[in-house]
Amino acid sequence: MQFIVYFRIYFHESWRTKSLVIVIWLLDLSHSALVAVTLWDSIIATYGDLSKVDTIPWCIGPAIELTALITFLVQSFFAYRIYKLQKKKLTVAIPIVALSFARLIMASITNIEMLKLKSYSIFFQRFSWVFTFGLLLSAFVDIMITAFLCYFLRKNRPSFTGTMRIIDTLTFWAIQNGSITCAAAIATLVCWMTMPSNRIFLGLHFVVAKLYANSFLATLNARKQIWNGNRYTPSSNRPMSIVFLGESEPGPDSSISQQESLRIKTPQSKAVHQRREPIQVNIEQIVESKDDNYDGIDSPV
Repeated sequence: MQFIVYFRIYFHESWRTKSLVIVIWLLDLSHSALVAVTLWDSIIATYGDLSKVDTIPWCIGPAIELTALITFLVQSFFAYRIYKLQKKKLTVAIPIVALSFARLIMASITNIEMLKLKSYSIFFQRFSWVFTFGLLLSAFVDIMITAFLCYFLRKNRPSFTGTMRIIDTLTFWAIQNGSITCAAAIATLVCWMTMPSNRIFLGLHFVVAKLYANSFLATLNARKQIWNGNRYTPSSNRPMSIVFLGESEPGPDSSISQQESLRIKTPQSKAVHQRREPIQVNIEQIVESKDDNYDGIDSPV
């Protein structure tokens, strides 16, 4: 659904962003297929066969690696946003990408060893540290991304009321997205360390990929709503629009000229209309850019 919404609203965006959206959607679709096969092999195909309880289905390893790949792409995307907010300095973006890539390597090792060993107990004895380290890296990178996004957003926060609201909204989104994915990674880690035999950690780990994909797409899809919802006049902090009296209030006065019939739709408009005082109307032209950097601000979304 998020994929469809994106292409309906942002079909004019650059091919790089659209390509990233398509890649993440395809990876998420492949991940869903692997999870479905895993559930079939673990629950349906081996139902009642206790000898298969400790067997690792072949598709679990690839599903774990796809989760790490989706995580790497999404975290790299936010690292690029931090790079733009930091005025194109790499001091923060490079460590984030490097740690995220290390998490991808840990997932690749996990995938290879699960395919070779085919036993949960043996894998836990020999390579539990690999899976543990990968989850720790994932949670740590999420914390880094959230902290630096909030820091640079607040640092670049302008004094204009409408833009301040946009920055506040973006900060809220950064905290929300980062806390959700980080909490999921930590919950997976806790279940893996304390209850490796009941496979609860696998269910949580499968959800992590969905959280990252949806966090990425929801962040992209929310840009227009955030921008349109924060256009305010400096004085009244209310949306301002221009209407014709002849269209909204037909009557004897509808014959007045077009120049006299323009008014500002604000809470004080009724009194202005009754006094018939001359007013000045400023028409502001708003140009919608194909880039996602509204109002000169390098948005993290």
